[in-house]
Amino acid sequence: MSHTNIVLEEMVSSWISSPPVVLKQLQGVPKDPNLSAEKFDTICSADPDLTARLLRVANSSFYGLDTKVETTSHARDVIGVKPLIEMAESLVMVRKFKDILPGTLDNQSFWKHNIACGLASCVIAQKLGRENLETFFMAGILHDIGFLIISQEHPKKAQEVIARCKFDELPQNHVEKELLGFSHARVGALILKEWGLVPSLIEAVHYHHCPTRAKKFPVEAAVLHVADFTVDNMKYTLGDSYIMPELDPAVLQITDVTEDTLNYIRQVVSTQINEFLDIFTH
Repeated sequence: MSHTNIVLEEMVSSWISSPPVVLKQLQGVPKDPNLSAEKFDTICSADPDLTARLLRVANSSFYGLDTKVETTSHARDVIGVKPLIEMAESLVMVRKFKDILPGTLDNQSFWKHNIACGLASCVIAQKLGRENLETFFMAGILHDIGFLIISQEHPKKAQEVIARCKFDELPQNHVEKELLGFSHARVGALILKEWGLVPSLIEAVHYHHCPTRAKKFPVEAAVLHVADFTVDNMKYTLGDSYIMPELDPAVLQITDVTEDTLNYIRQVVSTQINEFLDIFTH
């Protein structure tokens, strides 16, 4: 095993062994509609915080429902069990990571960027006719968690990464590979894989800086790449020292993003970002 892989495994070993308990419960919900409804309600009833946040999402502008949702059973009826489970997984994952300070970066800026990326990913995926929008949202909201793990396990290295980005005006993933041997995208993807999240989400996170390298899910990686670049241009960045990575021009054809799409992304993100930031992080 190479030195880089040894360092990587040592960094994530304690995280791999401690996934959120509720995440595993949600992943254990059976696919049978009757059994899944009962199991999902049981999980929610034991976690009032998750239930309250999930109902706020159900009543948010994200779904734009005509009626107020007051119970998880009602949410199931109008949204569906699978989408709600995926949204619940996003809430649980953010709860796991939201109190970690990302090195010298601002915590609020970090989550604002990632939530904006999730919202933008949904717009692009919807335009492509995809139905699993919550998976795209989760990929966006989790795509930078690898840097939180780097910050937690090696705070001095994380600070050095940020300082080098600012001084040399280099993208973060390039500096990470130089100083650590791997990027935050690889760290995040490894954690998500070990915690049993869906393969399309894992590959999107892994290759969100280089989507053409994705083998099985190039569209998902391309959607996340364009969403990431778009919200950076909207100034939802990770901080003052953040240097935007270059947009891979090949992905514009894959995602069919036009100027009208970009304008709609800006409208949706601007409208929903503060609402979702409050739901997920406060």
